[in-house]
Amino acid sequence: MSTSPLRLSPTECTCFRIRGAARRVTQIYSQHLSPTGLKISQFSLLGFVAAEGPVAIGRLSELLATDRTTLTRNLKPLLADGLIERAVSGDKRRHELAATAAGRALFKRALPLWAAAEQEVRDAMGPKLTSDLRGALERSMEKLAPL
Repeated sequence: MSTSPLRLSPTECTCFRIRGAARRVTQIYSQHLSPTGLKISQFSLLGFVAAEGPVAIGRLSELLATDRTTLTRNLKPLLADGLIERAVSGDKRRHELAATAAGRALFKRALPLWAAAEQEVRDAMGPKLTSDLRGALERSMEKLAPL
């Protein structure tokens, strides 16, 4: 398979382009979620823990496709604010997390704000680009999966 030679320009960097798009999308979600005080990363974490909980940190890391260090850092404010708590597990070596009543209530309050952000992004991109982007991202994640 032949590819054209790489141009040494930051604007041609795949990572740069993906991160730029992610920052713009994150700004939209942040604006919508601001009344709750949640960042989009915290909203996602809280949602996964509420849906899956009690959930092991390792499993949560897999679901979110993030490393445990980043996950632990993002969990700290949710734990400190009493939105997520460490759950009792039968295995003392295994750390599990569960959403508290306050966490579930905040997530429920944030859900329509998130839906408005999701709709804004979809409306801006249109149905075809939204579908194409989701498909490209799914295929990318499969091809870029860790060995």
